[in-house]
Amino acid sequence: MHLPIRKELPRLLTVVVKIGSRILTAPGHEKRVSNLIKDLTALHASGCRVILVSSGAIAYGMEALKLKKRPSSIPLQQACAAIGQHRLMQRYEHFFSTAGILIGQVLLTWDDLRCKKRYLNLRNTLFRLLDLKAVPIVNENDSVGVEEIRFGNNDMLGAQIALLAQADLFVNLTDVGGLYDRNPHTETAARHIPVVASMSASLRKMADDRKKEFSVGGMTTKLKAAEIVTRAGIYALIGDGFDHSFREALSKPQSATLFLPQQRKMSSRHRWIAFTGQSSGSLIIDDGARTAVVKLGKSLLPAGVRSVTGTFKAGDTVDIDSPDGKTIARGMVNYGADEIRAIRNCKSSEIAARLGGKPFDEVIHRDNLVVLVSPHDSPSLPKD
Repeated sequence: MHLPIRKELPRLLTVVVKIGSRILTAPGHEKRVSNLIKDLTALHASGCRVILVSSGAIAYGMEALKLKKRPSSIPLQQACAAIGQHRLMQRYEHFFSTAGILIGQVLLTWDDLRCKKRYLNLRNTLFRLLDLKAVPIVNENDSVGVEEIRFGNNDMLGAQIALLAQADLFVNLTDVGGLYDRNPHTETAARHIPVVASMSASLRKMADDRKKEFSVGGMTTKLKAAEIVTRAGIYALIGDGFDHSFREALSKPQSATLFLPQQRKMSSRHRWIAFTGQSSGSLIIDDGARTAVVKLGKSLLPAGVRSVTGTFKAGDTVDIDSPDGKTIARGMVNYGADEIRAIRNCKSSEIAARLGGKPFDEVIHRDNLVVLVSPHDSPSLPKD
């Protein structure tokens, strides 16, 4: 069976689909999940590699424990997740096995992605599962996650998996048909936005304006996830998986908002530096260095560094901030924090005199640096 797709989309080789708890647990969920798996099976049969990012473990655990409200206690939430994850996977096993498709469970915390070694191991495992024609089902490891290492929501987890898998498309299924200029649940005149060519401050404000109830279904985090993947060269869809189907979100403009990528796909190394690796500090640079890095594609030299924050060593990832405090780039440093403090504002030819040696001319070489803003504007990528 062939699934039609919107004309703006390229040939789909790898698709990451994120599904929220309400789709999985609200009345009528059996039919919704069954229809979703049928559509994913059709996509899989066409030769596309499919990854499913699924919420629902805590909700399924609450159902098993007969809890009517989500527990406020973290240990009880984690107990619910431990009980519910097994039940959630049983449900997926039932639907996918009918189509003869194997599934693989992958549970993650931020630590698994921010540690370069574990990130690479995860990437190898995920690609091997896909090579075996299995469908990886990814969820946050709520049973062990603490606040410092939690994603907080599966929108960001889904975006990270799309980056890791170098997907062609990230689909975020929710209970509305994408982005509207106002809350479609309360205002009949709400206008649907079928395509977003580039992210703007007005769009972010629209999703974040809770006083006007625009923040439907956590649209702020969904927009942030869409912005991250499109900056890495991946298409994003936010669509209705509640009243409509996955195939409709994929093919009908009125069922989803399509976000167009801002550039060609980044390499795996650059995606990790830009969006996944944890920043250990920041470098404030002057306007001249900003022009060299953003507009001319140059390395960051010590002469352009005005100040240093944080404690980090050579090889760590740091933010590069403009004089007004916006993060404009991110990269892996050649020197530790104290060394950069000693050589800031100096010429590369003066490094040896200040440090007693000069292993590198650059504070951050261009190959280890990713620009996060357009050369024509100044907005920064949203902070984690």
